Amino acid sequence: MRMPRFSEPIRLPQAARVAVAAILLAALSLGAQEEAETPPPAEQLPSDVELVLDREGALRLNLALPRSVRPPDVGPEFLDAMSEVERTLREDLAFTQLFDVQGPEVLSAVRLSGDRARDLEQYRAYGNEVALLTEFKLEGEELILEGRMYDLASGQFILGKRFNGGIDLARRFAHAMSDEIVLYFTGRRGIALTAIAFVSDRESDGSKEIFLMDYDGHAQRRITGHVSTSLSPVWARDGSGLVYLSFFEGRPGVYWADLVTGRKTPIVAEEQPAYSPSLCPDGDSVLFARPLRANMEIFVLSRSGGAPRQLTRSSRIDTNPECSPDGTRIAFTSERSGTPQIYVMDIDGTNLQRVTYDGRYNEGASWHPDGSRLVYSRRAERGDRHDIAVFDLVTRHDQLLTTGPGSHENPSFSPNGEWIAFDSRRPGGRRHIYIMSQDGRYSRRVTTRGNNSHPSWSDYFD
Repeated sequence: MRMPRFSEPIRLPQAARVAVAAILLAALSLGAQEEAETPPPAEQLPSDVELVLDREGALRLNLALPRSVRPPDVGPEFLDAMSEVERTLREDLAFTQLFDVQGPEVLSAVRLSGDRARDLEQYRAYGNEVALLTEFKLEGEELILEGRMYDLASGQFILGKRFNGGIDLARRFAHAMSDEIVLYFTGRRGIALTAIAFVSDRESDGSKEIFLMDYDGHAQRRITGHVSTSLSPVWARDGSGLVYLSFFEGRPGVYWADLVTGRKTPIVAEEQPAYSPSLCPDGDSVLFARPLRANMEIFVLSRSGGAPRQLTRSSRIDTNPECSPDGTRIAFTSERSGTPQIYVMDIDGTNLQRVTYDGRYNEGASWHPDGSRLVYSRRAERGDRHDIAVFDLVTRHDQLLTTGPGSHENPSFSPNGEWIAFDSRRPGGRRHIYIMSQDGRYSRRVTTRGNNSHPSWSDYFD
């Protein structure tokens, strides 16, 4: 996967403090590049300041994002790429729920004078607090995007970034710029450059195959072509591939999809079936469930070879294992208490603890990136529908995130823990992938064709 080249940052002091939500967000002194001007010195904040976003009842930051400056006499392919960057950048920043973005349509009446201070004041007159000014340049066959962020109250420059590469990377320019802005204002990385793996039956042959898409649902592409049933994709932390379940050889087995070479290789494809695969952070240890004496137990196997090692031993079904982000614990679903509930155990199968007690049917836990929470699916008290719930392992507090019609299952946290992907079947409709904020207040559908399920959010592609 080709990536845009990032310019080396020049260290800048803290230049502005802006209010986002009900709290003050202090902008850290992060890397930026700016050749035309250097911001004046400002008070330095301690490097260990922790920024917290509280979006409940919060106001968003008003951000002016006028039309980009473009070079003259540009061919149609470059014009299309520039338009795509502008559109994607607006969508990315609006999606973060941090900004109310004023685009070119709202700002069309602004008449620029060429005087930076006077022009910034015009954007402020529209009620904006920050402005992002972008400019495109051409260098041979490469497209260059430069972005400069200004605090409109002070007129100070606060962040600058430059990206260059082929026009096929246009959307990635926008994603990268958005993530840099989110990092600057929140101290946390954005998710615009991440991806989601999922299952879809959209192919005309009736099979279920593994697909990938950008976080926002764009660039959906098929990864497997087994003309069979493939399920439960799980990312390797480094983004090099996925483990997944497939009936490709007639019985359920665990496979590896190498996203660099495109090769698909079996990991567990013996006579005895295997289900619910998961990959530990070390990239080698594969967890899965398999029937043993008419019961389902959890096993671990090295991708590099060897015999599977049994981790659970109970008289009831144990399945859906997922390793914690630090590789020390496993969350899984077990019926050992009489109904499916979420349990946690150490990586070697010891120190077993039951986690969920609310609800009669809980399954499919996924870890928050910091290991403090589990998100899972809970069957409603009546009927066969499910909702998404989250359990805090520190406070022991359980919170239901979805309510109302439809059935919502298979949740997966984004790598920054701010968002959750899940699949949902609304009454009378198909099953689709949605992403929602971690508090359940905002959700968005990101698939449109066929039935889609089992989303797995990637880590960052460093």
